[in-house]
Amino acid sequence: SDAWPVEAQKRGLLNLRSTVEALPYFKAKKNIDLFVRHGIFSEAEVVSRCDILLETYCKTISIEALTMLEMAREDILPAALGYARELSETAAAKKALSASISCTAEISLAERISTLCDRLYAQTEELDKALLEAKASESDMEAHARYYRDVVFTDMQALRAAADELELLVSRSRWPYPTYGELLFSV
Repeated sequence: SDAWPVEAQKRGLLNLRSTVEALPYFKAKKNIDLFVRHGIFSEAEVVSRCDILLETYCKTISIEALTMLEMAREDILPAALGYARELSETAAAKKALSASISCTAEISLAERISTLCDRLYAQTEELDKALLEAKASESDMEAHARYYRDVVFTDMQALRAAADELELLVSRSRWPYPTYGELLFSV
């Protein structure tokens, strides 16, 4: 329920869902005082470490997003489009053989895969655009990290959803990566 985060904060408990939400607490006044009092860090060191951790978060998400774009564009999309072409050619060959042969499965699957390929392509464009726009917030590290969490990571999830659906439809012989099942049960 929505009451949990409010009640938790009243009692001093936090339910932070991401690194970006948690790291600013590192440089809260009471935490800085604690570090300084025990001679662990100076205030400048705490602030600096927080900025370094936020920067590391941004760089990590950026690398993952760029890798995801490469995988989608160079492997997943070509494999799925190739399988859609194979299904279309199979349907055409069956129709050429006899107009009475049903091609419902091939046509339906090819249409579904084509729709997902369009979605995957659109999501790669959105993610690419988000990565380019991320440069605009680099001067404020907290805002930069929030942008990566709110925009880039969200776009990555949408791209992943399209790829996951395609994985279930594209032939194993065409899929460029091990499936979840192969990873889980090949041990």
